[in-house]
Amino acid sequence: MSRDAERLRRGRAAWAELAAQPFIRVVGVSKSFGSYAAIDNVSLDIYRGEFFALLGPSGCGKTTLLRMLAGLEFPTAGRIEIDGSDMTRVPPYERPVNMMFQSYALFPHMSVEQNVAFGLKQEGCPRSEIARRVREMLALVQLEPFAKRRPHQLSGGQRQRVALARCLVKRPKMVLLDEPLAALDKKLREKTQFELINIQEQVGITFVIVTHDQAEAMTVASRIGVMERGRIVQVATPAEIYEAPASRYVAEFIGDVNLFEGRLLDTANGTARIRCDDAACDFLVEQTVNAEPGATVWLALRPEKLAIDLASPEAGAVNQLSGTVLDIGYLGSLSVYHVQLATGKQVTAVETNRARLVRRPISWNDQVHLTASPEAAVVLLR
Repeated sequence: MSRDAERLRRGRAAWAELAAQPFIRVVGVSKSFGSYAAIDNVSLDIYRGEFFALLGPSGCGKTTLLRMLAGLEFPTAGRIEIDGSDMTRVPPYERPVNMMFQSYALFPHMSVEQNVAFGLKQEGCPRSEIARRVREMLALVQLEPFAKRRPHQLSGGQRQRVALARCLVKRPKMVLLDEPLAALDKKLREKTQFELINIQEQVGITFVIVTHDQAEAMTVASRIGVMERGRIVQVATPAEIYEAPASRYVAEFIGDVNLFEGRLLDTANGTARIRCDDAACDFLVEQTVNAEPGATVWLALRPEKLAIDLASPEAGAVNQLSGTVLDIGYLGSLSVYHVQLATGKQVTAVETNRARLVRRPISWNDQVHLTASPEAAVVLLR
């Protein structure tokens, strides 16, 4: 395992070290197709040994950016560097990069081991070295018993691992993954996510994955770049993206959130008071807000950070909301409550089901009280 991968595993992030040099540098890159700007002046640093995710909705430009890293598209403007070398106009076959496509693109007439060995044969590697490296890759992805099978004899998850082994066997400096798990069912996708993490940590190669699945990005990535309309709007760790989104767009795109428009009353000593008319209350938030009193702000509050109860909160409790239960969703481990406030605003609260459900304490049309601690909410300026 590389030193950078080991740092990531132990929680010492390369991007947080002042002396660390980016392994991939995207500098002011734009890409236009006619009058359409698919990528708009994107700059991004990715470090050696990272598992980096480009996350965004369809059409936001994430696959176009990945294809430019692979050399399958060239930028209209800007520069791309890999390991200190300018790769902006270098063709894909001369880059130290391998790409795993969403379709896997396996050769149906070849066995598993022949698919994995294909790139090495094209390079003219000696037979003994090919055999050794293919064995190592099949062991890594746990496909040794399936070496002689054809792709149509494998499950979706096994085909995905063959495609990954074919990428890794050439020992690239970077692996690019374009929606690699999209074709798998939910349970297999979740299992394969952790397999990808373990493989990436073992080989220590930089992985860049494109996905529209927020849960997938949050699971596999060391950092996430959230994209919107050809731009990267926030780059941070999964926890930072979720707990401290940079904008309403990020807050709404990652997970579920209750958003309240409000007016900043005051901010001092690391706290802020926000008046939210649609919540019919003032919020006290543990956050210094860089805005003048009277400014319009938005308050983001995740559903799991709202406590819901039939009983009225204690006198003096802050951040109190009251309303009527409209809908309840039972998800096994969680119960989701949709509550309509007196103002007409609907909010969502989530509770963990820690005990067996014998009788639901909160039911439809119940009057309930919601509370949030001052550190639970985030104030957004845009």
